[in-house]
Amino acid sequence: MAVLCFLPAGYLADRVGRKAVLLAAYVASTLGVWSFVPLGDWHGAFLGSALYWSGSASLPVMFALISATVPRAQLGSAMGLVLGAYFAGNIAGSPLAGPIAVGFGLRAAVAVAAVLLTVSTALILGLRATPPLPERGAFRPPRAFWTLLAVTPFGAALSILSLALLPVYLRDVAAVPLERIGFYLGLISLGATLLAVGMGRLADALGTVPALIAAACVLTGAALLVAFSGRNEPIIAVAALLLGATQAPNPVLAAAVERIIPPARAAFGYATYQVAFAIGFGSGGTIAGFLYEADPLLPFIVTAALALPVAATIAAVLSSATAPLKLTSELS
Repeated sequence: MAVLCFLPAGYLADRVGRKAVLLAAYVASTLGVWSFVPLGDWHGAFLGSALYWSGSASLPVMFALISATVPRAQLGSAMGLVLGAYFAGNIAGSPLAGPIAVGFGLRAAVAVAAVLLTVSTALILGLRATPPLPERGAFRPPRAFWTLLAVTPFGAALSILSLALLPVYLRDVAAVPLERIGFYLGLISLGATLLAVGMGRLADALGTVPALIAAACVLTGAALLVAFSGRNEPIIAVAALLLGATQAPNPVLAAAVERIIPPARAAFGYATYQVAFAIGFGSGGTIAGFLYEADPLLPFIVTAALALPVAATIAAVLSSATAPLKLTSELS
């Protein structure tokens, strides 16, 4: 459902305004969560789940809205803060869900989440609307953009490979007690928060390529730590924190994509990129299952082996796309 909504939402956002489409996406997602509260059986979950995931269309619209209101030289920092805030919300919300569900029931936990998402939706009304930029003709990004779409699924698959079955690995191989598994998942969110903000700032200061390589180095180290940690929980804790690097390139890539896409098509351009990412992300979870079945360490070993080559390939593609833009800027 998320993949089906990306392109229509991006197309509409560039033509009727980003704020209106962003609000519609959040309203749909909020209604999806509220629909779970009165459920008596699982059949109605299909509708609620579809509505909830349709709200994923807000991501390209949100990035387009940021690119329209923030100087391009600061896009990495701004997008890093937005994504960092999302993971910070995960850190704050996850520990609350369990006690609420135990004390008041699962329905109450979902209701609290629905209230929080309703507040989040209401805050969109306070955003400054940006009118659509008129641009006629077909969508014609740089040729390197299409090359980026071809390599993006590989990076997206790699971003989930070491996470998809991590809870199972912690329980079955690392022998982590069930009550402590949530702690390690919280560390991943904490690492994602810190690294998303840090890599966004690094990209603005030094460029996209150094930021991508730095994130890949951190991810390589994290995967190797998990592979060699055995049942040493302190090492696993450090590895979990560093596994937040799986999400660290997101603001860097978002800023890079927005810089090479014509401003009038910013939402549609990033939505196109997001479809390619979603295809790779979904495939990566399936691949992780096959690798884990062969050997529980394989997802981490493959991640460690491929993180730097994939990051270097994506960096090379982005460099070829941004070189003409730098030349135009210097000539201006």
